Amino acid sequence: MRRLKILLAEDDDDLRALYGYMLAAAGYRVNAVRNGLQAFAEMQINRPDVVVTNIAMPVLNGLDLIMAIRSDDELADLPVVAITSFGEDICELARAAGATDSIDQPTELERMREVIEAAVSRSSSVRLRSNGSPLSEPSVKNYTTGATGGPATVPPRARPRN
Repeated sequence: MRRLKILLAEDDDDLRALYGYMLAAAGYRVNAVRNGLQAFAEMQINRPDVVVTNIAMPVLNGLDLIMAIRSDDELADLPVVAITSFGEDICELARAAGATDSIDQPTELERMREVIEAAVSRSSSVRLRSNGSPLSEPSVKNYTTGATGGPATVPPRARPRN
């Protein structure tokens, strides 16, 4: 079985360490970053198999990160799992923004694994049905960070590392 590469975006140092440890212990390869802007830049260089993002983060929040991913032709089919401690209403907002699924905090490792595996499975079947065409139309890459209170510009596409 191939080890999935997970990009984890979490601004809280303790939760980032905890989730990173939990996911690594479950057999995933984890790359953890502090905010949505770092996540978006990193996924252009090192495409993950799945993105796990907190919703409430500074710089570029999780909802805006999800919208940025869905509007990028090369990333639009990437499975995204949103994590929030703000309840089902925010989980619904995340799914409406384009998250493949969402998890309400706190969560256990087994629940996190189930949601990640299901998101990757759903994303794979969507890619097969779409015959390689993008899932969404590209849009202007300037996103407002909502509760964090200012505009964030998604960085230009970087070249992959060799």
